[in-house]
Order: sequence, then structure tokens, then C-alpha cells
Amino acid sequence: MILNDFTFSTATAAAGKLCDEMQRCIPAVDKFTLQCAAFIEEFLNDTPCVSVLTSGSTGSPKVMLAEKSRMRASARMTCKFLSLKPGDRALLCMPLEHIAGKMMVVRALQAGLKLYTVSPCADPFAHAPKDLDFAAITPMQAHCVLQNAHSTAAMSRCRQIIIGGGFILPELAQQLGRLSCAVYHSYGMTETLSHIALRRIDSAHPDAPFYPLPGVKLSLNTEGTLCIDAPQVAAVPVQTNDLAAISDDGSFVILGRRDNVINSGGIKLLPESIEKKLSQVITTPFALSARRSIRYGEELVLVSEIPLPDKLLQQAYTLLDRYEKPKAVLTAVLPRTATQKIDRPRLKSLIAEMHMLNYDPKL
Repeated sequence: MILNDFTFSTATAAAGKLCDEMQRCIPAVDKFTLQCAAFIEEFLNDTPCVSVLTSGSTGSPKVMLAEKSRMRASARMTCKFLSLKPGDRALLCMPLEHIAGKMMVVRALQAGLKLYTVSPCADPFAHAPKDLDFAAITPMQAHCVLQNAHSTAAMSRCRQIIIGGGFILPELAQQLGRLSCAVYHSYGMTETLSHIALRRIDSAHPDAPFYPLPGVKLSLNTEGTLCIDAPQVAAVPVQTNDLAAISDDGSFVILGRRDNVINSGGIKLLPESIEKKLSQVITTPFALSARRSIRYGEELVLVSEIPLPDKLLQQAYTLLDRYEKPKAVLTAVLPRTATQKIDRPRLKSLIAEMHMLNYDPKL
């Protein structure tokens, strides 16, 4: 295993000397690489667990303990599925506070990969080494990479890429599906120690379903949310808030989150599903949420980071069903979590604040 230009020694790390040895050999080693080395030391010590921050998608991030044995099991599942072998070159470019970054390191340890680090940023392939075999990025990073021809070429040369942490909108899926590398969209969460399902992104089939990894069993509860039984990575079944549909072949699609459902005049609206439709026309950052309404209880609101022309909105609204048209359009910077997902609780609070301040004269 290699951390950039440093040849990794398991014995050195196990002895708790990896960071000191790296600084001695490479005086200019960057802070993120040293953070990675510190995590390796922690993972190889005798304690059974490591602490991980949840993503904060539904509130403030929380600290949970992850069992190292189950993290290794998760790494084996992914490495086997992607046929990763010793000596393959992998890129770590995600924060190490969260499970996605930690699992990239564990996969490298488990499969004997050469691990290269790039400090987490919007466009990691602008600084990545050439001809990588494996990388994991977020949808936001994928979008930013595709804005730069040099970065796009570098990403295309990476043999396999997994993208996780949120929805991949149709336009982004089309762009990713045209790359020469294999790109997979992952589904999972901190509680399942990263992903438990993958789907190949193909420009001809942008809505392809997820397929669970071997040993993962899925079911729906009475409210239609997904339950994950994956004993290799989770001691007990994980009940999610994700509304899903499961096909006879075991594949599934995510419809949205139960806690994001907007009840407008008795009509249940899924903002993620409506966003997916609108994204066929609106290509700049936006999200849907709700505000209080005397008439409807709640009503749908579109928040865009840039002003949207009326003509563009009219075109986008032709794709929506009768009750899916937003009642208002606001302009504001979208709040995001540490893992760059839309922070929907904060977005709802922001809309309420804008309403109280009469931010939108139409309100």
C-alpha cells in the first residue's frame, strides 16, 4: 500500500509510528495524508471499534461506533464485486470523519491496494494521479469534474468509480454513462458501513435499479420503507426512512424519503421524485421543500441558487402532474450537510425565515 509517495508498512502502522515515519521521510506531506495515516494506525490497533460521524441528512451529525470486523467484511464485499486485486491504484478524496472515506482506506488495507490521497475538494481529479483503478466520489464532485475537460479525461481513465451519498439526476447520469470507465451508483448509509447495493450507470438506461450485494436481503415495511438485513455489516436489520419499490428479481428503486413527504391539501408529494422530473429542464442547483399554508396545510416551494426565467419554469412545469407544480419560487443558497447532500431540515427552516421576513413579495 502506498500513501502518495510513502511505501506503507503494516508493522510500522500497527506500532503507532506511521505518521512520525511519514513526516521524517516526506517533510512536505500534506495534512489530509497524515490524517489518513492516523486512521490507519487507529484501525490496526487492538480496539474493536472506530467512531464515525453520520452524514447529518436528517439532522445534526451523530457519532456511532463501527465494528472493525464488519468494516472488513464490507470491504471484502465491494472488492470482490469490483474484482479489485493487490497493487490496484485507488483514490481517497472523501472526508475521513464519515464512513465513505474510512471505508476507502479499509478497502485498500483489505485488498492490498495502492492508496493515493487528494484532500477533499469539488474536483479531485484535477490533482489525481493518472490511470487509477478505483475511486469513490459524491454526485457533487462528479458534476464538478465534468465541468473541466482535463478532469473529465482523468476520471475517464479510472477503471471503476463508485458514486454515493445522494441522488444522481438524469442529466448527470447521461454524462457519466458516456464515459469510457465503469461508473456505479451506490446505495447505503453509515449504519450499513457504506453501500449494500450498486447500480451500473448507463446512458441508455439512466433509471436502472440498484442490485443488492451478495448476502443482503431486502424487504418493505407496512409504510413502504426499505428494511436491510445484511448480517455481515450490521448486527441487526436496519430500518430506513427510504420509500422504495422492490422487483421480483431483487432489484429496487428509491422513491424518496418518508420524512421528506409533503402533505399538501391531502396530496402526498415526494420532493425527490418531482426534482427528478424538473432536472430534465433545470440544470442549475435547486431543491424542493415546503412552507406552511392556511389553505393546504403545506405547499410546495422551489428554491434555486440562481434566478430562473419564467420561460424555463413554464417548460419545466409541463413535465409535472397537476398537484406537483410549486406554489412559489425562491432564490437562495441551498444549505448542505458535511457530505454535500441537501440539508432538507435547514432548507425548510430557511424558507420559513424568508417567509417571516417577507423575502418574496409574492408570499
